[in-house]
Amino acid sequence: MRTPPRIAVVPGPAPALLYRGAQLDDAANPPPGAEVAGVGDGIVAVIVPVGAEAPDGTHWVAARHALADLDRATGAAALRVLAVANWRDRGRYCPACGAPVEPDPARAGWRCSGEDVPVFPRTDPCVITAVLDAADRLLLSHAANHPPGLHTLVAGFVEAGESLEDAVRRETLEEVGLELVALRFLRSQPWPFPGSLMTSFVARARGTTIRVDAHEITSAAWYTRPELDRALATSAISLPMPYSVARQTIEAWRAGALSC
Repeated sequence: MRTPPRIAVVPGPAPALLYRGAQLDDAANPPPGAEVAGVGDGIVAVIVPVGAEAPDGTHWVAARHALADLDRATGAAALRVLAVANWRDRGRYCPACGAPVEPDPARAGWRCSGEDVPVFPRTDPCVITAVLDAADRLLLSHAANHPPGLHTLVAGFVEAGESLEDAVRRETLEEVGLELVALRFLRSQPWPFPGSLMTSFVARARGTTIRVDAHEITSAAWYTRPELDRALATSAISLPMPYSVARQTIEAWRAGALSC
């Protein structure tokens, strides 16, 4: 049976993971000032202060790049540690009373030091949707906060009191001006950059006329499979990272395995 890992991470806007060769380090001797706590399932987070030097024989790797090289089990553990580390970077105090939040070994989690009650890391749900038209074309868009050329699916945060399905309909209407006639849940993926849970859907649009909001979305277009192949071959556009649920959903459509 595989031993659950101890994963060292530097939190913040550009989180990093500690590497030894091609594998995550077990961080048996964490740097001074590190916070060590369980995150469940035997996984131990070693949250290292920003600027800490990596021990001899190891090096820090940007988390977004490191995740692409990890096997499924280690990657899943790393995502959990990243989510907790980024939450700790922003949420060191109880939201109810303001007392410091501290590790709780008994629960493999966190507790308020003032009232001794559990405190749970914040997770922000997001929806991401493969919008298809009647001809099975896929809608891809470029967001204002994305690098030039990067195109992806319609996405956005779920608002308070809103269902996932209503968020899909609202975001699609707001960002590209399309109403939906059908939608179907696909899967979910933790995305701790800094603390989201991505929920993916496939949906069918009522029409094909796109109206971008010109604020969050700068451009959007329908693609057939050959059109997307040509755009990628000429580097006219690029797609999200292969391990992201956005890319996996796009690839499912390219393979003809996505329907609504």
